[in-house]
Amino acid sequence: MGKGFVLAGIKVLLGVILVNFLAQWAYVRFDLTEDKRFTLSPAALEAVGNLEGPVIIDVLLDGDLPAEFTRLRNETVQILEEFEETNGELVFNLVNPLEGETEIEATIAQLQGLGLTPVNITVAANTKTTQELLFPWALVTFQERTVKVPLLKNKLGASTEDRVNNSVQNLEYAFADAFTKLGIKEKKRIAVIKGNGQLEDQYLADFLTTIREYYNIGAITLDSVATNPEGTLQRLREFDLALIAKPTQAFTEEEKYILDQYMVHGGASMWLIDPVVAELDSLFNNQGKSLAYIRDLNLNDLLFRYGVRISPNLVNDLYFTQV
Repeated sequence: MGKGFVLAGIKVLLGVILVNFLAQWAYVRFDLTEDKRFTLSPAALEAVGNLEGPVIIDVLLDGDLPAEFTRLRNETVQILEEFEETNGELVFNLVNPLEGETEIEATIAQLQGLGLTPVNITVAANTKTTQELLFPWALVTFQERTVKVPLLKNKLGASTEDRVNNSVQNLEYAFADAFTKLGIKEKKRIAVIKGNGQLEDQYLADFLTTIREYYNIGAITLDSVATNPEGTLQRLREFDLALIAKPTQAFTEEEKYILDQYMVHGGASMWLIDPVVAELDSLFNNQGKSLAYIRDLNLNDLLFRYGVRISPNLVNDLYFTQV
């Protein structure tokens, strides 16, 4: 038994030596978590794999950092190494944008001019503690185009540690989103439909600004249907999707026909319908209450053809949860 125990020990030792030897030549990481939280999703791998050509990533997290940001840097490096396994033309660098700069204020102003928002960090050196600015961003460059990637998610009231923890969970999406933006060769087009009391531009601005990086956006007014229906339909067909955001005025039969023909011939549509008139500002009265009634948009027959029926119901949020 003693001899067998020795032989088994030798085999284990040789196995460990072999694994260490192979590890020098190949990067291998095993994800043993139940939900595979450390495994890149197929969509993320596809996004980086679609980029044919050099992909340069500058991570602005180099230098002496507090423990929380050191962890954020290490996690960023780790996830980029996994992306690097999929796309061999991906190269990333750790950069301290303020290191060696003689005109710090000018450099900070330049970075802020690019839309890179800094955060204040506390740096302890020997017995001295100082406040410094850190830019937790990455810049992904592909074919002379650069996309900014925020590495630190802002959350009102959260501690730095909580913010870093949330940011680590978001790293895969943040970089995959950047790769997706850079991989778009031709943007699809979205038509914002107007003419029936839809939401004003000020209420759509944030939404449209967000999706503008993925789509080209234009506006079409259905008022022209009465005088030039064929021209309106032809122009509408130049778009891939029609966005109808909270109309408040009924659609005419001619307008419905144009929208129906657009959808029948493959056009996509997004309907944001509020079938009940119950605006928040209507409650600002002495009684603190208001009458809600059905908003008739004359759309029931059109939507029913596509299997959609909108019920005039109200949803009561008992906890009044803020969005």
